Amino acid sequence: MPRSTNHEMLAQQLGFLKSSLEAYKDGTDAEALRIATTIRVLVHETTKSNPLLKQIDPNYLDLTILDTPKPGGKTLVLYGIGVSVSTEKGVQPVTDLIDPRLQPVPLRQWWTRPVLVFTDQNGQQVSFSRKDLLLILANKEGGAHVDTEVPPAYEKYVLDSGVPFMVSGVMTDSVHLAQFASVESAVRIIECLERNFPWLNK
Repeated sequence: MPRSTNHEMLAQQLGFLKSSLEAYKDGTDAEALRIATTIRVLVHETTKSNPLLKQIDPNYLDLTILDTPKPGGKTLVLYGIGVSVSTEKGVQPVTDLIDPRLQPVPLRQWWTRPVLVFTDQNGQQVSFSRKDLLLILANKEGGAHVDTEVPPAYEKYVLDSGVPFMVSGVMTDSVHLAQFASVESAVRIIECLERNFPWLNK
């Protein structure tokens, strides 16, 4: 049996994202880890690994993806991690693209810009990009690997920090913001792939 082509593999990865997203919506929170791993396969480049998107388009980081503009002036900034409140499911990541602030930005900018910014006790900012959060989910929290240790700042601010925040006038409990970032990233990556590679829709 011949090996799948890169185009076929991209269609498979898109299918993984869609399936995981639907499973997450149905209540399987752990699908956020699978999503992070799939996005790693698509986007993350190292000296030892060539992301699938680069094998299809060497200029893949110039592809555009929808994102929201950067806010500022808050102790905790949820930048690009949409949070909604449902009467049935409680606090949930945003899984649609109806935010009127969404605008196309280069994939490289979307991947590496901060999405979580905290201010520590010394007034210094501690920030996490999508790349930071999703790679920890994939490489350390069980997406593709399990590591007994995670970066100390991630453990302190993302996992252990009981940070409540206001959503639509409702004060929420702290949630797993890295998983929320993963789920919302899936929504935006799916739109990016289907728009930039229309043959995926055939």
